[in-house]
Amino acid sequence: MEDKNKLIGKKILYLITQTKWGGAQKYVLELAEHFAKNNEVHIAYGEVTKTNQQFLDICHKLNIKTIPVKYLIRNIDLSNELLATKEIVQLLNKNNYNIIHLNSSKVGAVGSLAAMFYNMNPLNIRAKIIYTAHGYVFNEPLNKLVRKAYIMSETFSSGIQQRIIAVSKHDKDSAIANKICAPQKITVIHNGVDETAYHFLNKEKAQESLKLDPRYTYFGTIASFYKAKGYNYLLEAIKMIKEESPAFLEKNRFVFIGEGPELADSKKYINENNLSTYIKIVRPSDEDWKFMKAFDFFVLPSVKEGLPYAILEAGLAQVPVISTEVGGIPEIITDKENGYLVAPANPLSLKNTIVELSNNPTLAQNLADKNYNNIKENFSLSKTIENTEKIYL
Repeated sequence: MEDKNKLIGKKILYLITQTKWGGAQKYVLELAEHFAKNNEVHIAYGEVTKTNQQFLDICHKLNIKTIPVKYLIRNIDLSNELLATKEIVQLLNKNNYNIIHLNSSKVGAVGSLAAMFYNMNPLNIRAKIIYTAHGYVFNEPLNKLVRKAYIMSETFSSGIQQRIIAVSKHDKDSAIANKICAPQKITVIHNGVDETAYHFLNKEKAQESLKLDPRYTYFGTIASFYKAKGYNYLLEAIKMIKEESPAFLEKNRFVFIGEGPELADSKKYINENNLSTYIKIVRPSDEDWKFMKAFDFFVLPSVKEGLPYAILEAGLAQVPVISTEVGGIPEIITDKENGYLVAPANPLSLKNTIVELSNNPTLAQNLADKNYNNIKENFSLSKTIENTEKIYL
């Protein structure tokens, strides 16, 4: 007898803007792996000139078909958007999917338009269009016109989408406040992690792998160098520490794992302010979480987030967290209960918290222990999959 609570025998397309590793890519792979057990799953991706081979290798290992979309690029370009829409329509017509699951703002717009044209053809199987908002772009610091353009794009796309998944209550609330969609169309499903899938290197091996000197205490960040990640504010905080609390830097160091468009400016700032002695920048891999125990503290200075996996992974690794109070982060971290929250875009607050927590290692470890239990109990991958399957059904 067929289980009505299980999705079986369907054809699912996950569409994503790029394969460069990040939260959205991890999310798509984990859902795809689960649903591929009883369904045919394909992943279509853009930014084909910057393909992450490891992402494709994982798909191949899972027997998931990958499809490049030549004209789908991250930057806004109207001619490319039209060509990408046409390309995706052709892909949909060829494969006749039951579920089209869109991820990221760019794909949310282009993919929704393509899916609408596909569904208009009476010869096609009518697909259910799902969109996951991994943190709305209009919540970033933007000028009014750009912000309004993003809101208009999301509003138009939501009219085509059957259901929207928000990874945080913050995103759902902001979507409703900005009249993106009706409240009943959007559902909060937190990202989740499977503790058994994480095999962290111990502190000694992790520090050895990153070529860190074990004499120091380390504040680590794992994030791409995008403006939304707020590295500039963390750098300002480190500069303030150097000027106001130089003794702190005799025993403490900072490690940034990431790359991206803001990296060059960050390096320039580091050199101009003579901070290179105190900061190590490491090129990212696809499994940087393995090094989490190299850090004595994990710092995330973002100005915009959805619900970041890095915070969940720091929790599993039992590393104390200092983060900005943005997006869904306060849904994971309660200030001074299982981590520290600071105001976004506030180097002084960041600096004071870093110095304060470094002087209280017992308190820090107590917070980390509480966060570990919180992640295990409230942010499991099984819950994410179960709730997503309900949306699909």
